[in-house]
Amino acid sequence: MNPKFLEFKENLKEQTNEEKKSGKLIILSGISGSGKSIIGDLLVNEHNYAYINKYVTRNFREEEIEAVKQGKPIGIRPVVGKYNEADDKTKKQAFLNLRLPLSYINYDNYYGFSKEDIDNYLKNGRDAVIIVNDIALIHDLKNLYGENSFACYVHRFNPKNKDIFMEIAKQRGDTSESAEKRYQKAIKDFDRYTNNISLYDYTILNTENGIQKLSQMLQNLNNMNTKKVQQEKTIKQRSTPKIYVFIGNPGSGKDKALETIRVQSFLHSIIMPKHTTRKRKENDGEEMICPEDELFDMNSCDLTYDNYGNTYGINTQELDERLKDGVSSSLIVSKPKAIRKLQTKYPDELVTIFIHGLSKEEYMIQQKDYLDDKYVKKHLAEYEQADEFYYTDWLDFNHVIIDNGDSTDVKLQIDNIMKYYEEGRDWSIAKIDNYLKVANSYAEKYKRDIANEIPTKEEVL
Repeated sequence: MNPKFLEFKENLKEQTNEEKKSGKLIILSGISGSGKSIIGDLLVNEHNYAYINKYVTRNFREEEIEAVKQGKPIGIRPVVGKYNEADDKTKKQAFLNLRLPLSYINYDNYYGFSKEDIDNYLKNGRDAVIIVNDIALIHDLKNLYGENSFACYVHRFNPKNKDIFMEIAKQRGDTSESAEKRYQKAIKDFDRYTNNISLYDYTILNTENGIQKLSQMLQNLNNMNTKKVQQEKTIKQRSTPKIYVFIGNPGSGKDKALETIRVQSFLHSIIMPKHTTRKRKENDGEEMICPEDELFDMNSCDLTYDNYGNTYGINTQELDERLKDGVSSSLIVSKPKAIRKLQTKYPDELVTIFIHGLSKEEYMIQQKDYLDDKYVKKHLAEYEQADEFYYTDWLDFNHVIIDNGDSTDVKLQIDNIMKYYEEGRDWSIAKIDNYLKVANSYAEKYKRDIANEIPTKEEVL
C-alpha cells in the first residue's frame, strides 16, 4: 500500500483522536424493517442523542415529508430542493459536489455523512446516533472514533421468513416491486452480518412487541462507560485461549453450534463435557457424561446447576488445566447463575454467546393452531426464560449468533468469532502440531465407543 496514503490515514485518525470526544457514537445497522429508525428515534427523544444527518439522493417518503413539515428530526437531508425534487442525474451530481468522505451506495442511491457534523457533536460531549448499512463504512467509523463508537446490529425477524418480511414492507407502504427488492437486499445484508459478526459490539434483538423492553435496553446502553467497555473488550480479545459458553432459547441452534465445534472447529476449540444426573439421550455426544458412563462423577464438579429436575455439573479444575495447556473449550450452559459464576472466575477468558433462533412471536405464528398444546406451552415458557435473561444482561453477551435455519450460516458466525479471538495466534506447524497433541489428549478421554461398533482409526485406514 502507498506509504503516503498510510501516513494520510494515520494523520486523519490522530486528528480525530486528539479532539475531546466525551460523546459516544452509536452505529445502527440491520435489515429493512428491523427497527433501526425506531431505536434511533428513542435515543434522540428519550436520551437526547443527536441524529447524524444522512445526505440522500432517494426521494423522500410520505411520512418523512410529513415529519419535516411538523419540524421533527428524521436523520436525513436532501441534496436538491426540500424533498429531493429533481431527476436522478441532478441529485447524484449534487451529492458528489458535497465531497462527503463517509459515503456508500444502496438500492442505486447515494448516502453520505459529514465527518465535521460527527466531530462537532462528539467533541462537545453530545452523544450521537447514525444509521448505516454498509460494512466498509462501519469499519471506517470504528477506525476513526475508536473507543467512542459502538456498532449495534438490530435484528427482529428471520430474513428468510419471506411472508413476515413482506407483511412488514406492506405496512410501511412499499409496492410489491420495492418490497421484493428490499427482501433480496435483506438476505444479502444478513449474509454480511454472518461474515462480519465480530465487527459489531452488540446485537439488539428487537423481538418484543411494544417498546418497553427496547427502551430499557437503550437505557442500559446509554448508561455504560464506553472507555471501560472497550478496554475490557481489548483485554478479552488479546487473552488466549478461551472458554466459549453458549446459551439460547429453545431450538435456537445450540446443538448446531456444538456439532460445528465437534466436527469442524477442532483446531480452535474442543467440547468441555458436563456431568448430568439425567439418563443419556440418543443424540447425546461427548458433551454429556451421564450416570451410566464410567467417567460420571458429580462430586468432581465444583460448579453445578439444576434444570428441569436434573443437575448439571462442570469441573472447572479441568477448564483451568486446558487454559494452562493453551486449549480453548466450548460448552452449553442453561442457567444465568452458572454463567455469572464462570464470568467471575474467568473474566478475561470467558466468551459468552447468545444463540437466537425463532423469536417467541415467530414461534407462536408457526404454532398458531397448537397454542394450547402442553409441549408448545412448555416451549413458550422456555422462550420467556431465555428472552428475560437476554434482555436483563444483553450488554454482557460478547456476541449473538442468529440462526436463520441454515447450518452454514451458524458455522460462519462461529468461525468469525473464534478467528477474532485468535488474531495473534502462532500458526507455525510446530505450534499447531503441539496444540493438536494436547487437544487430542483431552478429547480422547471422553471418546464414546457405541456398542463397540465404531471402527478404530487403524481399521478405517
